[in-house]
Amino acid sequence: MSQRYSRVPTRDVKSTTETSEEERKRRRTELAERISNKLHAAFWTIVAGVVVYYTDFVRVLLQDDRVKRPWFNLATACFAVNCVIMGYLTLWLPLVQRVSTPWNIYCPRAIPAATAVGVICGVSLNLALWSVWGFLTPLILLVVFMGCLFFLHFVPWPC
Repeated sequence: MSQRYSRVPTRDVKSTTETSEEERKRRRTELAERISNKLHAAFWTIVAGVVVYYTDFVRVLLQDDRVKRPWFNLATACFAVNCVIMGYLTLWLPLVQRVSTPWNIYCPRAIPAATAVGVICGVSLNLALWSVWGFLTPLILLVVFMGCLFFLHFVPWPC
């Protein structure tokens, strides 16, 4: 008459068909989200390419006399500083120094400094190019910035 002890399950016991159905739905959702992200990135990259082509962006930056060079030089210097900060955070710390501590703890002033330098870069670039495109300058620069940002979706990063 004695019964043996058996453990009581702490979770709901689901059949394998329910589990596999949930797994399939989760995979489908992740795939749809990935495709959506790639299409969104492709849209911004294509729009930025069209804007760069039709505004003759590179030639204007390098050769046009209407560009105010002191403001452009300041924007170029700020962009270089931001590239150095980004290289330090993304390449130097994790790959060379093998630092695994988060950025906001290891070097808490890097992101605020990069933000301030980025704002100065954007304002000075708008001032440098205002005489070329006028009121369209912020829109053109925003589209080109978004295209460059979303272009990174198509760079094959080593995993």
